[in-house]
Amino acid sequence: MSRDFGWNDGYYTPAPPIAVSGGIKAANARGAFAKNWWGRRWIQALESFRIGARLQRGRSYARSGQVIGLDIGVGRVTARVQGSRRTPYDVEIRMRPYTDAQWERIAGALAGQPWNLARLLGGEMPEGLEELLAKIGLPLFPTEYGDLVTDCSCPDVSNPCKHIAAVFYIMAEAFDADPFLLLRLRGRDRDALLEYLAPAAAEQEREAPPEPEPLPADAALFWGDAGDGRSAPLPEEPCGLPAAPAPAPAPAAGRLGPPPFWRGERPFLACMNEICRAAAKRAQEQ
Repeated sequence: MSRDFGWNDGYYTPAPPIAVSGGIKAANARGAFAKNWWGRRWIQALESFRIGARLQRGRSYARSGQVIGLDIGVGRVTARVQGSRRTPYDVEIRMRPYTDAQWERIAGALAGQPWNLARLLGGEMPEGLEELLAKIGLPLFPTEYGDLVTDCSCPDVSNPCKHIAAVFYIMAEAFDADPFLLLRLRGRDRDALLEYLAPAAAEQEREAPPEPEPLPADAALFWGDAGDGRSAPLPEEPCGLPAAPAPAPAPAAGRLGPPPFWRGERPFLACMNEICRAAAKRAQEQ
């Protein structure tokens, strides 16, 4: 253990960190560190390890921009954090990446979930991915602190120290901005992952479509064919009132939910229902 600022005959006296210009400062000065579910889950996982006091000390470092460098690679994160001495501390965080065989299991599991696979190929992080990986015994996030191997060049004997904790929070915001950094830590960067999952998507496209359900007995009336080549007349409504619209004219939109790029002031499903009703009315009038 080297003698450092704040140390006096082997006893540590807390000293304020040296202010940094141009450090990686947390986006939010207060409140939550991440907005998206995967960034929040990273923080929740860390907070579940009962290292709250140490995390709190690192939180102020992250907010004040004491982290001055961050690199997230396959299974390894390196960072530099400015503390109370002139030379920044070196921080290393390691997390075991998935093996090639484990990635094969992931690709196979995703092949059976076209919605999650499509969202990944579209550059999104589907919420169902965490549950899917947990079911096949490959948790996306650390489940105990032993899943992380951390080291800091500071003289603090606590692990994690506040410098490591500060990097944890900056990692959450990095994941929040680019969820594929989390998957890179697990062994596949964005391009490699999308290339890896492409065969699973191609296999889904090769699958034969399901057999259509048999048409109802009154299919001729439904399609407007009276059976002799003439269009069957539409049934008249009592009192001349139009037929009541279907309660769910856009069932696909209701099942899939709003797209991530939706920025409308009104709810997505309400807009889709209105468009479908208008289209149905126009088709009926023509």
